[in-house]
Amino acid sequence: MSSEFRVIGTRQPRVDAFERVSGRAKYTSDFYLPGMLYLKILRSPHPHARIVSIDISKAQALTGVKVVLTHKDMPMYRWNPWMPVLTDVARFVGDDIAVVAAVDEDTAAEAIDLIKVEYQVFPYVLDPEQALSPNAPKLYPEGNLIGGKPTVVSRGDLAKGFAEADLVYESRYRTPILQHATAESRVAVAQWEAGKLTLWDSTQGTFEVQKGVAKALKLPMSKVRVICNFMGGGFGDKGSAQRHNVLAALIARQTGRPTRLELDRDELYVAAYHRYPVISELKYGVKKDGTLTAIQAKTIADMGAYNHTPGADGTMQMMMYTYRCPNMKGESYSVNTNNPDGGSMRCVGHPQGTFAQEVHMDAIAEKLEMDPVEFRLKNYARLEDGDQFNKIPFTSNGMEECIRRGAESFRWKERWQKPASGAGPVRRGVGMAIHACRHGGMPPGLSCSGMVRVNLDGTVNVLTGTTDIGGGQKGTMAMIAAEELGVPLSWVSVTSADTEVTTDTGSTGGSKQTIVGGTGIKLAAADAKNQLLDTAAAELKIDKKDLTIRDGLVFVKGSEKRVPLDQIAAKSPGPIVGKGIYKVPPNLVFHSPAAEFAEVEVDTRTGAVKVLQLVAVHDLGRAINAVTAENQIEGGAIQGMAFALMEEQILDKNTGICVNPNHLHYRLPSIKDVPEIVPIMVESVDPYGPFGAKGIGEPPYSPPAPAITNAIHNAIGVRFSELPITNRAILTRLKAVKG
Repeated sequence: MSSEFRVIGTRQPRVDAFERVSGRAKYTSDFYLPGMLYLKILRSPHPHARIVSIDISKAQALTGVKVVLTHKDMPMYRWNPWMPVLTDVARFVGDDIAVVAAVDEDTAAEAIDLIKVEYQVFPYVLDPEQALSPNAPKLYPEGNLIGGKPTVVSRGDLAKGFAEADLVYESRYRTPILQHATAESRVAVAQWEAGKLTLWDSTQGTFEVQKGVAKALKLPMSKVRVICNFMGGGFGDKGSAQRHNVLAALIARQTGRPTRLELDRDELYVAAYHRYPVISELKYGVKKDGTLTAIQAKTIADMGAYNHTPGADGTMQMMMYTYRCPNMKGESYSVNTNNPDGGSMRCVGHPQGTFAQEVHMDAIAEKLEMDPVEFRLKNYARLEDGDQFNKIPFTSNGMEECIRRGAESFRWKERWQKPASGAGPVRRGVGMAIHACRHGGMPPGLSCSGMVRVNLDGTVNVLTGTTDIGGGQKGTMAMIAAEELGVPLSWVSVTSADTEVTTDTGSTGGSKQTIVGGTGIKLAAADAKNQLLDTAAAELKIDKKDLTIRDGLVFVKGSEKRVPLDQIAAKSPGPIVGKGIYKVPPNLVFHSPAAEFAEVEVDTRTGAVKVLQLVAVHDLGRAINAVTAENQIEGGAIQGMAFALMEEQILDKNTGICVNPNHLHYRLPSIKDVPEIVPIMVESVDPYGPFGAKGIGEPPYSPPAPAITNAIHNAIGVRFSELPITNRAILTRLKAVKG
């Protein structure tokens, strides 16, 4: 910790740790209101079909059923242009067809079974490359390619770059569909009182839900309150308004009774967002000395049935910005298929691109007979490189320190070996990868905001729209406020994620809340501090510039005189409420670099892979709370390891039905699978972040998969270009190599 700070950089427990570990924390899934109705959704059994007729009469007649709604009741309720609340054209297995509200869950489920639907079944397409062919079944009249054409980016002269290369290497990579697998499902509880809606939701963005529901129901935002006191994980699945929010709110208004809609585990696997699968085709040119001369990339992202994000563009960012290269061309295809929705998931698009690029770079280093670490050090994008298309430098960049410190901690030079040089059936190998995360900064044009209230006794209330999704965001805001105000952390309380009493900081995603929400709170605390110093100057009859606040005391600079803060706060002429608003200036390129190193053990008899160690080095600008920063690195590393070796949502290619819609068959890692993880924090001190901080929530996910993949190659001499790398995949490849 820097000596200039009293709070920032210290190791603090979570501000709500006791509530969480004692079971007293009240999550949305814990809310049950008197007279509540329970909602269940009828889902399509077909990947592509139109409703010919739907008979709800038996469901309506069932005792205890209060409401049955279909697409016929939903002509006007849209919160986005591409997805209906209930549909008459199913575009994936699990699409929302009808909803029942009943006095209990069992009755609602029974009523769902009584709804009779006649479908006209259409041809469907589950593969994104097939979806791009002219003869493929079309999900929409305009076709399956979102936007009608690929996104194309280019710089320099690609042909010239390849002509200058001594080596040109091409390969193709593929990643699977993944589930968020949150501990708490999607769940909403709605209640109307005096013409105003209150919605308790498990959401990463209360204001995003407020905007979406208000739009769908054609309400002023002042009539919609959204609250998320505690949340059991999101990872990108819960960043905006969703169908279940609108349905819960609509039926609560229609019946005058509270409603509850919670997706069960199977529904979460088929009807929530997924990490979308990506196909990457890479062709890189390089000189004998290891200098990159050309990058050509094509990414095809399977976005499923509806268009929530241009996924292929997010993946392409890795090829655009990680390495300095004068000549580059990328083509990105975001494609609709009859698979479940592709959407945001931790480090959106980057893990897919980082896997492809870092395995590709490792193969090139091997062909050049270069140390993989030295190859990355030679080519990584420097601070001044930044956005190589618009010639805008990064705001900060600790990539070189990440690589060098990681290599030193991992003892890379001692442990690295030529591939497959070990003997015996069980072999060890090491690998590494770097990651240039485009998250963790301030999205251009976004407003940062926050409020801080100082009470008469000097204690502080922080009011922030930030949802704490498990990353300790509430504690981060408290620490920023305490440091800026000059008060002990124990004096600060936090109210978050309530649209009625806080300000909009955007959803907690994109690793942006430390820098976005934190900047708003820092400015608000500075405003409150300025008001306190005005009062102190008037009371003490001293020029304000000669006063400072530290440890809850007002000091006169250059003397021993000090006054307790509560005495000053009590003398204030009115409530001390500081507000902070900051508009992100244009032409800033934020960058959160990382380097991770892995050691694995591969049993060539069974195909089993055991990860022995991960050294994860991340540039986070400055650590606000060292404990939660390390927690984020470790959690991301575990998810990234599972991306490499375990997780895959499997859809039957003949029916589009998910065959492993649960935690047991989906294969999530347990504590027994977790290796030794060594988190290392690099502090590049970003000039735009609060106290120099950047985000750290998402970057740790991306590097483990390619680092582990490269380590497996180092152990057994076989490269993999598709995830996950299962026991069967290893045995199959070893058998193929042996002939």
